[in-house]
Amino acid sequence: MQNVLQFPEKLHVKRYRFKSRAKSMDTIKYFNTMQIQLIRRTVKDKATLDSKKNQVTGVREWLVIDILTLTGVRVSEVANIRCGDIKSGYGQCELFIRDGKGSKSRTIQIPKSLKTHLNGFIKWKKDMNEPVDYDHYLFIGQRGPWTSQAVQQIVKKYLKILELYENGKSVHALRHSYAVQLYKQEKDLRAVQKQLGHASIQTTQIYADVSKEDIQKQLRNFW
Repeated sequence: MQNVLQFPEKLHVKRYRFKSRAKSMDTIKYFNTMQIQLIRRTVKDKATLDSKKNQVTGVREWLVIDILTLTGVRVSEVANIRCGDIKSGYGQCELFIRDGKGSKSRTIQIPKSLKTHLNGFIKWKKDMNEPVDYDHYLFIGQRGPWTSQAVQQIVKKYLKILELYENGKSVHALRHSYAVQLYKQEKDLRAVQKQLGHASIQTTQIYADVSKEDIQKQLRNFW
């Protein structure tokens, strides 16, 4: 007798659908160079005006914007900065980010202009009789240390003043803007990954995509 292999009339195969997590520059929100320069100039001018009037709001807001646009750190990381996290000794231009995303800490490099700004702010805090010991918060208001929400409101306020605000394009867009600009400098994804604190280089890969500004450059004097 022959052994006959019998197969079911219909073979039910469970299909899995994998959603692509790949992103491109078309899917992230960021500000171009001119917009970032406008934001920075506007907040800096407000700080200068407030300083002359012995008011504190603009002075604090300007440092927040300076940090966000020159480091790409997250809002929660800005709110959590302590006075002792500024590494500005001889030959040092660094900022220690404690308890970042995933409870991971890291040290990032900062430009000399931000180092000077941070040192000047610490001196200003001393003149204002604010505590500046190692674990004291850098940003303190009347109700205590600033929260992430307080930082978000500052950014939203100026974006609305400059008519740059739109849903999904506010605080986190500054982080994307920093990453786009940093990658443009040397095309070094590893540097971008380290500065942003990404666990995987795949997360950073998005910034290697061609931006609309790069395409516009190529289109100049076309034909």
